[in-house]
This record gives sequence, structure tokens and C-alpha cells, in this order.
Amino acid sequence: MLMDKPIIVYTADCRGNLENCVYQNRIEITDMHAAAEAFRFDSVFAQYKNDYRSKENFLWSNALPMDCDNDHSDEPTDWITPEDIGYFFAGVPHIIHFSRHHMKLKANKSPRPRFHVIFLIDPMTSEQEYAKLKEQVVGIYPYFDDGAIDSARFFIGTDPAEVAVLDGNITLNALLSQITANEDFLLNYREPIPEGKRNSTLTQIGACIIKRYGDTQKAYERFLSEAERCDPPLADSEVEQIWKSRQNFFRKVVKPKGWQQPEAYGGAAPIEWDTPIPFDEYDLPAFPVDALPEVLREYVLAVSESTQTAVDMAAVEALGVIALCGQGKYSVCGTADWREPINLYLVVILPPAERKSSVIAWMVSPVEEYEREANGELGSKIIESQMKLDAMEKEKRAIVDKVSKGKATEEELHKKATEIAAFRAVKPLRLFVDDVTSEKLTSVLAENNGRTAIVSAEGGIFDIIGGLYSKNVNIDVFLKGHSGDTIRVDRIGRESESIIHPALTMVLAVQPSVLNGLMSNDTFRGRGLTARFLYSMPRSSVGTRSFHTDKVPEKAKEGYAALIKTLLSNDSKDEPIELSEGAAEVLEHLFYEVEKRLTNDLADISDWAGKFVGAVLRIAALLHLAQNPSMPIFVDVNVETMKSAVSIGRYFLEHAKAAYSLMGADTVNKNAEYLLEAIKRNQLTEFSRRDAMRLCRRFKTADSLQPILTRLCEYGYIAPKPSDTPNAYGRKPSEIYLTNPVVLENEGAGGVV
Repeated sequence: MLMDKPIIVYTADCRGNLENCVYQNRIEITDMHAAAEAFRFDSVFAQYKNDYRSKENFLWSNALPMDCDNDHSDEPTDWITPEDIGYFFAGVPHIIHFSRHHMKLKANKSPRPRFHVIFLIDPMTSEQEYAKLKEQVVGIYPYFDDGAIDSARFFIGTDPAEVAVLDGNITLNALLSQITANEDFLLNYREPIPEGKRNSTLTQIGACIIKRYGDTQKAYERFLSEAERCDPPLADSEVEQIWKSRQNFFRKVVKPKGWQQPEAYGGAAPIEWDTPIPFDEYDLPAFPVDALPEVLREYVLAVSESTQTAVDMAAVEALGVIALCGQGKYSVCGTADWREPINLYLVVILPPAERKSSVIAWMVSPVEEYEREANGELGSKIIESQMKLDAMEKEKRAIVDKVSKGKATEEELHKKATEIAAFRAVKPLRLFVDDVTSEKLTSVLAENNGRTAIVSAEGGIFDIIGGLYSKNVNIDVFLKGHSGDTIRVDRIGRESESIIHPALTMVLAVQPSVLNGLMSNDTFRGRGLTARFLYSMPRSSVGTRSFHTDKVPEKAKEGYAALIKTLLSNDSKDEPIELSEGAAEVLEHLFYEVEKRLTNDLADISDWAGKFVGAVLRIAALLHLAQNPSMPIFVDVNVETMKSAVSIGRYFLEHAKAAYSLMGADTVNKNAEYLLEAIKRNQLTEFSRRDAMRLCRRFKTADSLQPILTRLCEYGYIAPKPSDTPNAYGRKPSEIYLTNPVVLENEGAGGVV
């Protein structure tokens, strides 16, 4: 029973209809059964004029809905549970409704508790006051979603509805009023705080302290002193949770009312702050275009000028096109027992409006022309082949009919079926495709001698691989297509076939948002797919482009087209390209250099760096092909070519670090952003190492925390407090950091860290 007053909700006659605004069913909830029935349907928590949900139609409510998605942290120990809600809101009647995404993957975030809380409140008829009450709750208890606090909020129903109902004897309004009442009494209260009253009493005391002293070290130390009076003691995590809620209470409720810091607790000496450097801003090298053979270099520079784009994009895609032309025809020998295929997985990362499609069109134009000409010549053979296959299928159907009538044997049917299975129809040449499913890609590879490429200016292929459209994605074709391991194809009604040494090249140009969170997807990093890509993050040219540009010279265009045609016309099959002695020595030196770094500065990207030397070897072979398109196997890769490949490899290495950071793999940057968000959410003008460790439980030791603090200092978000500045007790501070005021001014959405 919810006191002696029901919580009133209004439900629709539908579930999951985002367009619906009509909620005509009034339900009084006093027990779990009524709650379970109500939340089978979409619901609102106020009465609206004509039953039509909108802020303007708000009439009254006695229920305050709050949403808890636990998006404030990816650490399970930081997640709020319904039991926590019952603890923090002891005495307030409320309903827990587990949402449709409870303990499920949502927006690339791991499964976690996701639920709605509906509190009993004093009846309210003012829409503005109702919305303000929601803001107050989020300010004090910031683990609730501050994007779900409008007065016309609805929750999607679930069937069956999983609910919990907790009774009590005070409304939410009364609890919030108690938090700030009797300040003098509470601040002078010296008796032990008994079990059953520890949380509520300490919450109220914390509010009094922070209102009087602000969010300062003195206030925090005073609060910890008060917490020691709890008998029995509260767990450190509970004490910290209460203080976090008080900090947010100060930020959203107290400070906006004009609170001024007491003179006695003045802050540190002024610091001249620089503008903080964004974590997604990287000082990356430009592509070493001079490392490209002349025919590629001239065309790449010309396309870059004509399209007014970074030279990186055309250069990277040029490598991809050369790989497309040579894959499956050649391999490159690193040592006696080490051979690498020469296909590449390349991805250029740029924001919108960077003319990605235009550059791709320029780079693949000769490939498309070659494909059209080849298919024109194959036209009659394709038709004849299809006619023959149709005839055999017709004969098979006739045999099936005869078998059913006893006029033919099963042996004859089997013979015809075997003949059809063995038949290799002439198919149109498909040198590259756009976004494609794994099943279709396997077919394209089988029909094109085990070779093809994916060339796209969109990021849809990542959605396909990640299983956005199908849960049964065969990622093996993408893994084996890079390594050259055999792919076995099984088709209904046909015999199995194998693709020996498949060769797949990918040339992608995507927006940064496509890569966000890929590291948390087991399909990508867990199975080694992210480690197979070479990443490029060129500088944006938007805002600096010219209207009048130079045309791509005919000489550069013809030279590039001739190179591509020569390479495509070659019918070699896995011919080995050898290294000269000098080139092998350069590669060996690179190997030992990288090997030492795998456990040091490359540890965060060790899965990628472990394939780095092999990638450099592949690049060397591609440069060699571009220099010697007619006779690549009769000339060894020379020292200069290998050095050029290493130069290009180092470019990709630096860009891989940035890309992995973008994808969430840079642990220092990731943890620095995590701590920064905690500082912002709690509006910490200053803090100690201990504060940081208490605030973010993932930092277990001072040693693990120090690189994070150093990074925040380097990027201009925080600074060490001057040593001659006294703390609240007049003593020299120990490891105190000040927060750049700009950080706190630009504070984002609230939440608990």
C-alpha cells in the first residue's frame, strides 16, 4: 500500500507508439498488481486537457516520473540500482518500472540497470512548478536523466511489465524540504547518528555544510568529520555518494541563487589559464606524398588541388586502388617463411562536407573504365553461359518429372545435378562493390577469382559487419579476406566450394561518428578487425577552399590510368615479390623497434601495432608495383622503396593512435575525460588526489592516477595549486589541483560519475 494515497497515472491504448499523444485511461496505483497492469501500456503521470499530452495542456499531477539509464558511467560499481533508490528515498512511496532496455545493449552501451521511478508528490497544478521540481531532483540526485524532465514526459510500456512498489509515509516534496531545514540545529548536532537515520541525516547535514561553506575542501573535510558520527559507520562508497549529491545540489540549486564564497575561505592565487585543448584534437603528420612513386604523386597532388581536399585522402585511396589491382596476383616475402598478401584495409576519417565521394570517384575512375570495357567484351559469353545454365536447369526439372513417373532413375538426376554444380557460369567482372552483406561479398569473391574490393564514402559497412541489420553476420569473410586464409562457401542445392587465398581490399571514407565506440564492440576489436585497418585522419580543408582551382592535367590523368590498366591486365597468380638485402635490413630494424614498443608507448594499440610491420611490408610491395607495373617479380624491392614504405607506415602509426583514441582505446585520454566529466558534474573548483580517487573508483592507486592528472594539466583543464597558497586551515596544501573556470562554465548534462 502506498500510504493511504494512490499514485495516479494515465495510460494509452497502445505501446511504443512515439506519435501518440492521447492518454485517456486514469489508473490509481496502490499495489504491484495495479502497477503491472498500468505499465503494460505507454503512460504519463499528469492529467492533460482533453487527455492530449503537452506542456500547454498540463492540469495536475501527484506523481513525479524520473528516468535512470545509468549512462553516467560504464563502471558497474557506479551504477544505481532500485535498492539504491529505496535507500536514498527512504519513506517516500514510489514505483519502479524496468524499461524495455533493462540489462540490454542500448546505443553501443553495455547492458545495465535501466528503469523508471515514479514518486508520490503533493498534488501540483502548475506546469512550471512541476518542471522545476524535476530540475531540483536532478540537481540533488544527478544520476537521473536530465534530458527527461519536461512536464509532458511519457514512458513506453512493456509487456509483461516488471515492477516494484515501495510504500512510505511522506511525499517527495516533504523529503526535499527536510534536506535544507533546521540548518543551525543540524550543524551543531553532536550526537551519534543511529542506524536507520544515517543516510537521511547525513544528507541534510551535507546540504547545510555546502550551503554555508560552498564546494570547498573545508566543506568536504567537515562533511567527512560529520560522517564519522554514524553508528555503525556508513560504507565509504555511501558517504561519497551522499557528498556527490550535495555537490550537485550546490551547483544546481544553491549557487544559481547568488551564493558567495566566504572571505575566510578565499581561493588560490590567480592563474593565467589557456584555452583547453579538446581531446579529439590531434597534431597529426600530413601524408608523406614524396614517398609515392612519381606517377602516383603527380596524380594525387592534382586531384587534391582540383577537389580542394587534403592530400592524405587521395594518397591513401591511391594505395587502396593499387592494392585492388595487384591483390591475389602477387604476395611479398618478408623472410624465407613469411609472406604477406598485398591487399589493404584503409579508412579515411573526415567530417561531413569534405568531398569524400568526389575524391573516390577520381581515384577509381580508371578501374570503372577497365571494368566496363572488360564486361563489354564478355557480353556475349555471359549471355551464352546463362543460356547454357538455364538449359541444364530445364533438363534437370524434366528429369525430376520423369523420376516421379518412374521413367528416369535417381542416378540420372544426381548426374545432372553434379553437372550443374560443376558448371562455372561466366559472370560480369566485379572489381569493387559498395556496402555489401557478408553473404553477398562471399559470392562476389567466388565469382571473381577470389578477388574484389569494397570502396565506399559511407560507413554502412561497419553497421553491416557489426550486425546492425542482421545478427547472423559471417565476419570470417572480412577477417580471411585480409589474411588470405581459405574461405569455404556452402550454398543450398549446390556443392561446397573453397576460395583459396581470398584477397579483399577495403577503401573507406567515413565520418568520425562512425568510429565512436567501435572498441566496445566485440565484433570489431574482440575478433581483431580494427587491427587490420590502416587509419588516416586528415586535416579538414573546410573554410580554406578556393572557388577557382586547377584542372587535373591530362598528362597526370593519362599516366595514372595507364598504370592502373597495366596492373589490372596482368594475369599473375600469387607471384612472390622479393626484398633486396638492403630492404630486408630496413624491415628488420623496424621490427625490433616496434617489438620493444609493444609493451610501452604502443601498449594501448598493441593489437594494431602487432600487425604494423606486416602492413609496412605490404605498402612496400604496392610502391614497388607502381614503380614496376610490367615486371614486379623480376626486380627486388630496393632500399629506397622500403624506406618510403616505412615513412608511410609511420604516418599510419600516428594516425592509428588518434583513431584508437577516437574509438575509446587510449586509456589515458579516456580516463582523463572520465575524471574531467566528474569534475564538471560536481563543479569542483579545486580537488586533491584523494578527492579524484574517491570520485572515480576506477583509480585504485596514486600511480595509476598521476598520468591522468598530468594529461589534464597538459591539455589545460587543470593546474597545480600554487604551493604558497594556504588551504582552509592555513596550512600548505598537498597535491591540490585547480580547475580551469572555462571547464565549469561549459558544464554539460548532469549525472553521477
